[in-house]
Amino acid sequence: MRFSVLLVGLATLFVVSGPALADSQGDLERCKFIGEISKADQSIAACDRVLNDPKVTGPNRAIAFSSRCGWWWTKKDPDRALSDCNEAVRADRSLAAAYVNRGNAYLNKADFERAFGDFNEAIRLDPKIAWAYNARGNLYKNMGDFDHALTDFNETIRLDPNYAVAYFLRSDLYKRKGDFDHALADLNESIRLDPNYATAYFGRGSVSYIKGDNPAALADFTKSIKLEPDNAAAYFNRGVAYFFIGGRVADAEADFKKAAELDPKDAYAALWLDLTERRNNVPSHLAEAAKQLDMTVWPAAVIRHLLGDLNAAQTLDAAFDSDPKRKLGQTCEANFYSGELALLKKDRKEAQRLLQRAASDCPRGFIESTGAIAELILKR
Repeated sequence: MRFSVLLVGLATLFVVSGPALADSQGDLERCKFIGEISKADQSIAACDRVLNDPKVTGPNRAIAFSSRCGWWWTKKDPDRALSDCNEAVRADRSLAAAYVNRGNAYLNKADFERAFGDFNEAIRLDPKIAWAYNARGNLYKNMGDFDHALTDFNETIRLDPNYAVAYFLRSDLYKRKGDFDHALADLNESIRLDPNYATAYFGRGSVSYIKGDNPAALADFTKSIKLEPDNAAAYFNRGVAYFFIGGRVADAEADFKKAAELDPKDAYAALWLDLTERRNNVPSHLAEAAKQLDMTVWPAAVIRHLLGDLNAAQTLDAAFDSDPKRKLGQTCEANFYSGELALLKKDRKEAQRLLQRAASDCPRGFIESTGAIAELILKR
């Protein structure tokens, strides 16, 4: 999603980074990179016309190359993007926007060192380019350097207080740090600034779910789906929220079916669909779904447990990993799903034992953590 999240924030790029465009009605204006993917093809065509015009030279030529680079990035063609951004830099080494665009193209190729270097150079060239701080902050966040990420997001917002994406990315940082109150405040501001920002509604729904407010989560996931009707993750998360609201298991089943239809390789959609089908006393489709899943990686052991091939102890053993963080998450999930299966088998004592473990040990940001707490409160 992030990829799409980053694209939303690019509309301010040339407001802060390039010289004024010569003809607001001409091809150079249509070429301008604003990050709206629906305009990519027509904008690339406009950039082509600009670059084929011998009268266009100097800074405007650099802007056209940089813009076309950005459009290739939105179309997930980093090689073409890099070629154009390199030309932009050759034409005008002072154009900060070209470095930000090239940094994002490097990110598409998982070349984090070069991306980081380009974001730094953009900021050196133009210390007031909010988008560059935002891009670098997001890179820091994904590298796990939360302190530097927070500094960059704060600077982004100081430079551009109306930058909805910056609030969203900072909210994601707060969420990862377990600071859900600040995350919620930033998501509220992001949505206030951009009422059609689907990803922000999705993020706010996720935080509301974690905080135990399922009605608020449902409302936001529904809004996200209306804005992006093909987002499998939104259907999945709304299904989870429905699952823990009395009388809404049928709605949960419908959402998990839609999520699995949109992404048949999502093992968690298959798992939750199986739980709802069993709870609704309808035939399970897990065995059929498993044929499309990678059964060599986690959560394959959980799926095999639900299919009857493993017991709870074997599933817990399979959750072991040499990475402590991964082991913690997988152990959480092993206990939660084993607890759900025990509930389905009417073994309330075993279910309570396993769900209590999940509630105590699961990382707070895991849906299984909030789910275990909800089950213990509901005492199904």
